[in-house]
Amino acid sequence: MMPTSCHAPIAVFACRWCALLGAERAGRERLALPPEIRLFPVSCAGNVSQDAILTAFANGARGVAVLGCHIGGCRHNEANVSAQARLTLLADTLAAVGIDRRRLAVAWGTAHEAKAYAELLQTFSRELETLPPLPDLFAHATDASALAPGSFPEDPDQDEALRAEARKALAAGKVLLGLARLGSNTIPELFTRDSDVTQLVAGAKYPLAKLAGTLLYERARGELAPQGAHQSLRAEAFALKEQPLCIACRPCDARALFSLASLHRFAPENLDLIPLVCSPAQRSACACADPDWPDINAREKEQEKDMVASEPLPASENLSANLAFWQKHFSRCMLCHSCRTACPVCICPECALDNAAHFPSARDTSSPLLYHLARALHVADVCVQCGACEQACPRQLPLLTLHKAVAKGLSRMGYSAARDLPSPLRRAHKNPDAPQWLDSLKGGPHASLS
Repeated sequence: MMPTSCHAPIAVFACRWCALLGAERAGRERLALPPEIRLFPVSCAGNVSQDAILTAFANGARGVAVLGCHIGGCRHNEANVSAQARLTLLADTLAAVGIDRRRLAVAWGTAHEAKAYAELLQTFSRELETLPPLPDLFAHATDASALAPGSFPEDPDQDEALRAEARKALAAGKVLLGLARLGSNTIPELFTRDSDVTQLVAGAKYPLAKLAGTLLYERARGELAPQGAHQSLRAEAFALKEQPLCIACRPCDARALFSLASLHRFAPENLDLIPLVCSPAQRSACACADPDWPDINAREKEQEKDMVASEPLPASENLSANLAFWQKHFSRCMLCHSCRTACPVCICPECALDNAAHFPSARDTSSPLLYHLARALHVADVCVQCGACEQACPRQLPLLTLHKAVAKGLSRMGYSAARDLPSPLRRAHKNPDAPQWLDSLKGGPHASLS
């Protein structure tokens, strides 16, 4: 894709109940519309995915507009409320990677406001003409050089303290998920006997939360998946499903587990954790944003805030610096998906990033920017910034920096992951026990308009 020019198309996602009728009425009334707009009718603006917008940019659009019904006037309850929050977050994330947030326009109206739609699109087109060409941030990876992964120092003093707690848990009839030494590495292991505890180590950082979440989910569902990672360990844990499961994990793993519980992946009362408190050296090596141990029984209760930001986020003043920074790093990505594999909250049974049809004509997600932006936004409200993605990356891409930028946008909405707060990005479900982790956040195949 070449840099976008003033003649590149403008993608307009228009709600069929309001915006589309308004745009059609503008045409019938001979109101001037920009010739480069491309209308895409949608059943609801609240169902416009962030992925679809990223795909439009990847396919050469110089701007994207999302037009829907007035807030409070949506035919699908409050779908456009969560949509406005998602689009605000998307605009802020685009600015973080050097794409001017003014390239994304969002407006709400009715079918009778033909003149307002025409004026809005004309103004949007003129504003896009004032912006510099959008460079090809969506290119393939080009730099084949690899970098050595970072290190997370072990702390032998943690081993004995952990073993003492493990013996107490086993004496109480529990089974323990922890790490065992295998040569110079550590692997996850299920501990059921006191004699095995000598093999238990705190070890280096290992993403146990994803495995623990799978064990708890399979127990809650009452069915062992026929295949998957650590199959023999999971089969053993499932056979012992009547015994409480205890997990030795670090604060980042605990926050990830709390996030999974908040999405109804499993019941939080089934969590029994042995804390592994990171040493100062480990905190420094990990650059952890929140190294303190969370307490699931005393999680901070915050007053609910409006889901939509009270005022628009300011445009970034360092777009060129952001652009140069991410061009440098994204060019080294080889799309190995190690970040997704290591992420404890990437747990969708079918990942949209593997589905070419989900990203039509957008190089089948072979663009590093499209891949990393989409993934960061998919897990935006459950990411606990544990750094597992960055640690797993063979190119040492600063992925935690990207996730922190997304979290900063969410914090402006009064939201933080692993808290007892409703996500501003998710539509309300009539069934509070629904597996909301299936909801793609983006209006995908599992999203409901109810």
